[in-house]
Amino acid sequence: MRNIIYSEVSPGFLIQGLGLHPDGESGYAGKIGRNEIMLLAADHRVPDMETEGQVFEVGLATGGNQFRAGDILMLGSDELLDRMFQAMDEMEQRGVVVSLSPSDDPTQIYLDKEAVSADVRSWRERKVPFICLWVVEPLGAEAQAKLVTLVRRMMN
Repeated sequence: MRNIIYSEVSPGFLIQGLGLHPDGESGYAGKIGRNEIMLLAADHRVPDMETEGQVFEVGLATGGNQFRAGDILMLGSDELLDRMFQAMDEMEQRGVVVSLSPSDDPTQIYLDKEAVSADVRSWRERKVPFICLWVVEPLGAEAQAKLVTLVRRMMN
């Protein structure tokens, strides 16, 4: 299975943590088990390849009164969200499901990520399995390690 990771942040920790190597001019590649990984900058999307596997979006979110530094905010297809919650439970990590659309529903937590909204709509329409993970700033060594561990667990 092919896994595409789009990174909104400097990908050095993902390259090292996932054991990736340069792949052409635009990204990095590698394998975890039988799963192929392709790491690209968030602005180098390849929609034609997204239907061949799973899509991961990794980035940052600003804190506020709703979130604590180090919280992981997420959005995704049901199956991948379920698997992510299992992985987070094993790590005793706090995860918060968010919405990219403002809502009158007080139980919905809105995250302003306009740059990703169109991609999320596209993945849902095309039924592409996807998960977006945003760490509440700052992205220190501990948060980087959590992200790498979560991505690895999702690919095993």
